[in-house]
Amino acid sequence: MLGRHVARLAARTQLTRYGSVDRTWVMSSTREAHTLLLVHDTKQIHAGIGISEPLLRPDVTVEACVGRREANGPYIVGEALVQAVTQGEAVEIIYPITDGDVSNWDALEALWYYVLHDKLGVRVGNNAYYIMLALPSPVSRDVYEQGAKILFEKFNSPAITISEVPLLSAYALGVLTALVVDVGAEDSSAVAVSDCAVVPSGVVISKIGIVHCTWWLAYLLTQDARVMQALEQVAPGQTHAAAWSLAQQMADDHVVCVDTDITQTDDEDEGVLDVAAALVEGRERDVVKERERQKEAEAKSAASNTSGAVVVSFRGVEVPVGSVHKRFHEPLFRPAVLERVSLDIPTPRAVAQALQARRIGGEPMCLSIPDAVARATANVHPMERRLPLWENLILTGPMALTRGLIAELTRALSAYTTTESSEASQVVGDPQPWKPHHVRALRIPDYFANYKERMDLAPYLGATIFAKLVFGDLSGRNYITKRQYNEGGPSVAFALGSL
Repeated sequence: MLGRHVARLAARTQLTRYGSVDRTWVMSSTREAHTLLLVHDTKQIHAGIGISEPLLRPDVTVEACVGRREANGPYIVGEALVQAVTQGEAVEIIYPITDGDVSNWDALEALWYYVLHDKLGVRVGNNAYYIMLALPSPVSRDVYEQGAKILFEKFNSPAITISEVPLLSAYALGVLTALVVDVGAEDSSAVAVSDCAVVPSGVVISKIGIVHCTWWLAYLLTQDARVMQALEQVAPGQTHAAAWSLAQQMADDHVVCVDTDITQTDDEDEGVLDVAAALVEGRERDVVKERERQKEAEAKSAASNTSGAVVVSFRGVEVPVGSVHKRFHEPLFRPAVLERVSLDIPTPRAVAQALQARRIGGEPMCLSIPDAVARATANVHPMERRLPLWENLILTGPMALTRGLIAELTRALSAYTTTESSEASQVVGDPQPWKPHHVRALRIPDYFANYKERMDLAPYLGATIFAKLVFGDLSGRNYITKRQYNEGGPSVAFALGSL
């Protein structure tokens, strides 16, 4: 199976520099140089030209969105969009891929043209690049066909292959089965990959993402008197709007992290000593130890609030931000906190949709990331295929750069595990014989030196490995050429995706 070859290649690709290998694993230098990678996650596009050793990071990373000043006006992309937003113009921001599907093909085509033509310098009239296109799951038949149509007819590619981002993330980490979590701009996904294939029933989309975390952070900033005092200097009478801009800047610059002390649950208080009972029983020493423990806990909390503070340069003013930047992630685990937000500025569309989904339901739902993971695994059948998913957890997307988030997600998912022995769990009549015993988060192997601590780039790394194998196969079984497209039409792309 192709997926198994890709997994082997992931482990062997770094060895090709040190000796000869089977020609099956090596494509010609010409094809390597003329491979173009176009990899989407739910917030960004990573793109690059050429495959080399060691495997390199993408040449270009852009936001996977476009803008429009008028309903039927031209699309604004890249630096022009950033400039328009910075200058406060009334621009509608459009993410072409939302809720796990392509909702605006015209916008997506404009985005691809910007990446290929403007950023990578591809001449559409004389395009010689084999294109590896990776899209978020689920990729429907219509998406396969329309994607192929645009790449062949509008961008004149000689050959293409299309795959799904979660599958490529698994390839990057050298596994055939995994549970891939991608936190995007306006939504997130939990996708089950089993034996080199995305499980259609194991794809769960949730209306919770980075914009919701940013909205929550803006609210927390308005609750800090020192922050509001500083913002009053740069935006008199418009401090809430300034707080929203500051929160966006902090999110973009990754001035956020997860504080494990703050995120601890109330379970720690279950063992609090009953002082009166201890005195009656003559356990004075336990009382003294308990008081010392409480003092240490209070000191630790105070130190966290002080040492956790950061100073952010915002519009020429140094803004002192307390420990609230460590709570940026909270909506991902508790979407209900969004109902507490009250700001004197318009609510972002994605946030309003999430709140509506929580009130009246609908698809996709507004689920916490742990709940989305649990639903994705529960939808995988037969049950024995579920346990390996919990042991191969992959967090990707821009939020993977948030320090402490992977550990916090693993801790939160431990609520779905059992401490019973594996033998006991197999007893006839056990209502949950396939409940996991532990959760393990994977990371990119160290031999991919350029990708160390860059889980956000796992899909691109996997796409590089996949393209190296697919386009290096002279039989052409796993990609389609323009000649095949001209003869068979867009439907040949879906046949490829079914392999």
